[in-house]
Amino acid sequence: SALYDLKHCVALDSLNLDAHYLIAYIYFELSKKPNANSDFPNRAMTHLLTIISVDDDYFRAHSLLGELYIIFSNNKEAMYHLNKSLSLEYNQAKTHMLLGYCFKLLNKEVDAVNCFRNAINVDPDYKEAYVQLGQIYHLKKDTLALVYYNNALKIDEKDEIVLYNKAVFYQSLFQWDNALQAYSELHKINPFHSNSHYNLGFIHMELNLYDIAVNNFSDAIYGNSNFFEAYYSRGICFENLGNIAQAESHFRRAIDITP
Repeated sequence: SALYDLKHCVALDSLNLDAHYLIAYIYFELSKKPNANSDFPNRAMTHLLTIISVDDDYFRAHSLLGELYIIFSNNKEAMYHLNKSLSLEYNQAKTHMLLGYCFKLLNKEVDAVNCFRNAINVDPDYKEAYVQLGQIYHLKKDTLALVYYNNALKIDEKDEIVLYNKAVFYQSLFQWDNALQAYSELHKINPFHSNSHYNLGFIHMELNLYDIAVNNFSDAIYGNSNFFEAYYSRGICFENLGNIAQAESHFRRAIDITP
């Protein structure tokens, strides 16, 4: 409905740049929906290029164009337009974050970190920037990851991805008690989070608590009936508990799912 009205605006005034921008933005949003028309990103780009051909200082068009070029895996063009947008209007948290994505894709970690921090400086409540920083330090096993994850959770305490990442980080450091507590916090939000139940099972296997691990893997399977890794791990637990028939049954089920 919005497109219908905006196209009327452009028909009446082909130089209505705000209308062109909104059309591009809507096409971009529609392109994210399931079974969307694959040409929507191209349509968005057409309107954005029209804008900057008329007014090269339209910073929002450069920012959205940069985001589109990221989708098209054209980092060079993406970075040009994102930098152009920021040179025209610095206080754009999302544009800083998008530029950080580009540097991250190029494995330029220092530049990526600076961009994500710039996003936070512009908007201290920009959760995604905290998440990105958390993930970077997570891979380095640097406890700064926890600082950024916790800052993200202050903004949205129910974010399942951040809660899960935090628990996995503790697990990667073999801090079992902290990991168990973190997974418990996640299960308060989503009791059927299969991967977290699976990870709990892994922790209990590491602690040789196979009977508890069996229940964890059962919970993982309850949330995802095709979780073949959980069937396999449950089989390992039964084998260690001396229940060979049950172990064989679960190994066969894992093979049935993923031959």
